[in-house]
Amino acid sequence: MIERSFQLLPGIGPWRERDLWSRGLLDWGAFRAAPHLSGLPARQAESLAARIAEAEAALAYRDLACLAALLPPREHWRLYPAFLDEAVFLDIETDGAVNGRPTVVSLFDRRGLHVFLQGQNLEALPEALQHSRLWVSFNGRCFDVPVLQRHFADLPEAVVHLDLRFLCRRVGLRGGLKAVEQRVGIARPPHLRGVGGWDAVLLWRSWLANDEVEALRFLVEYNLYDAFQLRALADLAYNLAVEQLAFDGERIPVWERGDLLYDVSRLVLALGPAAEAVRFAADG
Repeated sequence: MIERSFQLLPGIGPWRERDLWSRGLLDWGAFRAAPHLSGLPARQAESLAARIAEAEAALAYRDLACLAALLPPREHWRLYPAFLDEAVFLDIETDGAVNGRPTVVSLFDRRGLHVFLQGQNLEALPEALQHSRLWVSFNGRCFDVPVLQRHFADLPEAVVHLDLRFLCRRVGLRGGLKAVEQRVGIARPPHLRGVGGWDAVLLWRSWLANDEVEALRFLVEYNLYDAFQLRALADLAYNLAVEQLAFDGERIPVWERGDLLYDVSRLVLALGPAAEAVRFAADG
């Protein structure tokens, strides 16, 4: 989808891009071969050709920052497949206070699963996030990242942050994460259905007040699902966005959690009142 993108220049938005596609200029190579078919004024066509050359070089050198600067933010979803190997899917829980502190943070990236707990290894989170230039969340721009920024002075910034709440809304999937998951058929196990953010707060408080290991295990399992389910949802939302543009051939395979559930079980069962800093990675 990146090489089909022409919204690289002010004045070329979604309508003009579709017009270029309708003229047979389906990608950068086609435009370079026949810019005269674009119907653009000569100076604008030259400027677009220069931007395309810049984007091609950025893609060849995997310069995500440059590509993100060339594309309008609303189109950053197009970068997802090309930089999936540098993506981290993240979700957090908080203590429920007005300026809530993070209690549990789960990450899923190319190295596997990672859990960070307040009072144990939470301060290692910024270093872990430095490994990923593309962050994927659900409502993370409004909630997760602001909470983390208040807590960590050294929190790195994502080069691109793909917030699936807004991409899902764009493709007609409205509602919270769990509602969207149900609509697209990404099921959760029965014991996690109906569990929400306030339940996570109560589970954390039970753990603190009573050293209730099962509360901690349930909380971590719940948060892990919030993180790694984002991978399948991102794939599905990307495919739906591509279909809206009538480029079905650009769809990507939807990730299956498969053996990852075994890793989740191992991680959750390893938790206990005397647990050391929890950080488990498995090939994902």
